[in-house]
Amino acid sequence: MQKTRIEGGLTLDAKVAIAKIVVRDALERFKRPFVVWSAGKDSMVVLYLVKHVAEENGISVPPALFIDHGQHYDETYKMIDEISKNWNFRVVYAKNEDAISKARDGKVYVNELNEENRKEVKRIGFTGEYFEYSLETDVGNHIFKTVAMNSAIRKYRIDALFTGIRWDENPARSREVFISPRDEPSHVRVHPILPFTERNIWEFTFKNSLPIHPLYREGYRSIDGKYDSKKVGDKPAWEQDLEHTRERAGRSQDKEGMMERLREFGYM
Repeated sequence: MQKTRIEGGLTLDAKVAIAKIVVRDALERFKRPFVVWSAGKDSMVVLYLVKHVAEENGISVPPALFIDHGQHYDETYKMIDEISKNWNFRVVYAKNEDAISKARDGKVYVNELNEENRKEVKRIGFTGEYFEYSLETDVGNHIFKTVAMNSAIRKYRIDALFTGIRWDENPARSREVFISPRDEPSHVRVHPILPFTERNIWEFTFKNSLPIHPLYREGYRSIDGKYDSKKVGDKPAWEQDLEHTRERAGRSQDKEGMMERLREFGYM
């Protein structure tokens, strides 16, 4: 696994201290922050940190934004429901209802989409008659995730989004900064766990007894849509060779290769 230039040398305690500073700064500066939450390991850590820092400083815990692309595992929906009730915070579902409702036989025909979605398809440069109901293409990922997220940002007037991206995940994310302004729609991305490694995430998870998505126990290391995520080993994720194998080997490498392009259009 490729080492990042910035992570080296910091202890987990130091990274957690940095994360808390980033979270508190954002909570104090922005009026309508949300936490992007998928029930995956990284967003679980961010949600916990935001909740902990908010309560510690007498600040209202921000709502969570769950991007529902329609292909989540049943276990994911169950975790979202149970944890939000147990931890007592609000979850807002961001979903491109139009695009999902138009999917048939695994395809989405462009001329059947509403005007907004047709414009987004054109904006990303897709010129075909239809695209796959999949998260593993630039157009599919953009329509089912980014468009849904941007609609929620506008609807709820979100001015800051806490996300769980890390420097070591992908080269396209290795240049990200803690506070990152975005346009169309205007908001700020807050990335408190950038210096964390995959190993750090699991260390923090067990140290704080955080909920764990059951698929990680089955050998998955990265979880998204149920049609594209695959287990990469027989051991639980945290027992695998995290330092010398790819975290996202169980997901399409085409998508990982086009990450830079997806981020240009607002993907995380």
